[in-house]
Amino acid sequence: MISFYLYAALFAAVALGFIVYPWMKDRNAKKRFEVSNTNVIKQRIEEIEREASEGLIDPDEMQTAINEMKVALVEESAFHEIREKEAINASLSAKSAKLPLIIGAIPAIIAAVWVYFDANQLSGLEDLVDATNNIDELSQRILVQPANDVQPEEFNKYALVIRQQLRKNPNDATGWQWLGRLRMSLGQTEEAVSAFNKALDISPESEDIRMKYAQALMMVGDEENLQNAKRQVGYLVQIAPDNRNYRLLLTVVAAQLNDSETAFTNFAMIKDQLSANSSLYQSLVGQLRAMGASEDLLALNGQDNAAPSNATVSVPSESNDTKGTASDSSEVRGFDITISIADALINKVPTSGFLIVFAQDAVSGSRVPLAVKKIALPEFPVSIRLSPKDAMMPSLSLKNAELVSITARISFDEDVMTSAGELQGSLAQVKVNDSIQSVSLSINEEVK
Repeated sequence: MISFYLYAALFAAVALGFIVYPWMKDRNAKKRFEVSNTNVIKQRIEEIEREASEGLIDPDEMQTAINEMKVALVEESAFHEIREKEAINASLSAKSAKLPLIIGAIPAIIAAVWVYFDANQLSGLEDLVDATNNIDELSQRILVQPANDVQPEEFNKYALVIRQQLRKNPNDATGWQWLGRLRMSLGQTEEAVSAFNKALDISPESEDIRMKYAQALMMVGDEENLQNAKRQVGYLVQIAPDNRNYRLLLTVVAAQLNDSETAFTNFAMIKDQLSANSSLYQSLVGQLRAMGASEDLLALNGQDNAAPSNATVSVPSESNDTKGTASDSSEVRGFDITISIADALINKVPTSGFLIVFAQDAVSGSRVPLAVKKIALPEFPVSIRLSPKDAMMPSLSLKNAELVSITARISFDEDVMTSAGELQGSLAQVKVNDSIQSVSLSINEEVK
C-alpha cells in the first residue's frame, strides 16, 4: 500500500511539471525577447554613428536614421507596456475566479475521496489476504470437519479464496461446485445457481453437480427455476432409473409445480421405501392428496399412514437414506412460538383443518422454508417449536440463518399452498441466535 502512495505522488509531481515548465519557459523567453530588441536598436545606433564618422553618410542622414531607431524603440516599449497591462488585467480576473473555483473544488475533492474509499475494495483485499493466510484453518472448519459455529464471515472469506483460484483456473468444476455450496450456506441462492450452472457446463457428466444444481434451483422457488430443476432431475432419472433419491426429488419438484402425472408416477415407485411416520412422507401425502391422488396410491404396503400430530415437512438430502425422520440437528437455535387468534377472526376459524407454521430466510428471500411444522387444527393459543430438526434440507435450516420471517397459517386442507379464506399471521425480520427464543404470533389476516 505504501508503494501505491509513492507512485501516486511521483505521477502527481510529473503532471505538475508538465504544467509549470511551459509557463516558466514562456516567461523567460519574453524577458530574453525584450532585452534582445533593446540591444539590437542600441547597436544599430552605434553603427549609424560610425558610418557617419567614416563619411559613408552625411550628418542629416545619420540623424534621420537615429531618430527612426529611437521611434522604433519607443514603439517597442509601448507595445510591451500594453502587453503588461493586459497580463495584469488577466491576473486580476484569475484572482477573482479563485473563490468560485475553490468552492467548486472542495465538493469535487470530497466526492473523489469518497469514491476512492468506496470503490477501492480495500476491505475485500484485506479479507482475501487474511483468508489466504488462514486457508488451512478455514478448510478444516468448513470442509474437513464442519464446525457448528462457522460464521457467515468465514464462509465469505473462503468464497473469496475460491474466487481467486477460479480467476487463475476458470475451468475448475470442483472449485465452482464448492463456491456454489458456500453460496447456498450463506443463503445466496441466485449466486449458488450461477456457480453450479458454471460447474455443470464444465463437467456435464457429473451427477453430483447436477443434483446440487437442481436443489439450488428449488431453493429459488419460482416457476422458471422449478421447471429447470424438474428438467435436471428428470435427466438424472433417465440415466439412473433405480436411484430412489432422484425419483423422490422429482416427486417433490413435480408436486410443487402441480404436475400430478409425474408426481404420482414417481411417488408410486418409491413410497414403500419411506416410513409412514417420517415428516417427508407426511408432507408428500398432504400435497399429493390435495392434487387428487387416490388413497390407494398414498397407502403404504403393511404400514399405517395416519399422519402424526407433529409431522414436519422435509426434502431429500444428499444422503442415500430416504427412510426415517428429519435430521437429528441440535436444537440450539430455534423458536418456541405461541400462536393466538385475533378477536376479529375467532368466528372465522374452521371446525377442522390444519395449522402450518414455517420460517423462511428474510435475507435471501427464498421461498423454501428453513423449518416447517403441520398439525391438525388445535385449540388456541398453542405453542409450536421450530428448530433445525424441522429443516427441509441440512444445508438450509435455522442452523445457518441470521434473519427469518415466521408465518402461521390455518389451512382448510393439507396443501401448503394458500387458498382464499384461509387465516394467517406473520412476524418479519426475526433475528436468530444460539438459543431457543420465545416469540408470540397472532393470526390476524384473512387470505384474499
